[in-house]
Amino acid sequence: MTRTTKGRLALGIGAVLAAAASATFTMSAASANSDLTPPAGITVPADSTTAHAALVASLQGRNEVTAGAPSGQALELLGIEGSTLSYAVSWRGIGTPTEAHIHAGVRGADGPVVATLFTTPRPAGGFASGSVTVADPIVLAALLSAPDGFYTDLTTNEFPGGAVRGQLHLLNHAVRSSGVAALQESVIFGSQIYACTPQTDGSFAFTQNDVDARLYGGIHHTFVQPVAGPPQWQAPDGSAVSGKVVTRNANGADNIAELSLDATQIGDSTGLLSQVVELLRLNTVGGLAPTGPCDPQATPIVSVPYQANYVFING
Repeated sequence: MTRTTKGRLALGIGAVLAAAASATFTMSAASANSDLTPPAGITVPADSTTAHAALVASLQGRNEVTAGAPSGQALELLGIEGSTLSYAVSWRGIGTPTEAHIHAGVRGADGPVVATLFTTPRPAGGFASGSVTVADPIVLAALLSAPDGFYTDLTTNEFPGGAVRGQLHLLNHAVRSSGVAALQESVIFGSQIYACTPQTDGSFAFTQNDVDARLYGGIHHTFVQPVAGPPQWQAPDGSAVSGKVVTRNANGADNIAELSLDATQIGDSTGLLSQVVELLRLNTVGGLAPTGPCDPQATPIVSVPYQANYVFING
């Protein structure tokens, strides 16, 4: 059920999948140049007979409370039907996972295991899917009602306390049961752009004006119109979506918020993003507007670097 390929990290789930794939990333920032071909994607067929995904997590080594795998990354989808919890998780940069768990715990704090997904070592740079029984209905209900109070992780022999970790997020749309269900792309280089604008009290402060980010896969992220928005993501094949923010989740005092957005199709009817119904901005780093007053003559615009993972959900 496992094969390794070059490319970006994509994940399909119904929850138990008929085939699997994985990705290895070595792409540098220079690879975002338009004259270079983006790496081939990964598609994973889903099993339409199992529970649809209800939760998603984007796992990073830097999310671990103690040091995780520096380049580790994973994408996980979870489905719940009755007492059965289905999972599909794809990873890279962590070697061979030995176990996968769901824990009760908020961001930045370790917590007890509430569900074990697997305990058999899996291939490096691969994929795993399956289902387990969770006997406690309170845990299952809490996963859906308060997912931010839970996180999922993968452990390895090198990182027995956790190689990668990510908080759970509730999905707002049904995930497709065939083809690619979810795709994760990371920012190669990007900036949140702020303009020095007048405030109601007569002062000036920096407010959101635009965004300019290049993602793996050749995706370009900007605003449709500066100031007015909305945000948009355009793939090299002509497919594109705009987004409307549904929820914001704080991600520390130094980082822009994590977002869940409804997606609207604005590009070609076929292509990488042509089935996207929802997207999430997760694992944000930096990007906050400068605080305090500003001078519109001296500094009318500032660009603040940021990093993030974008998860595109197909419906």
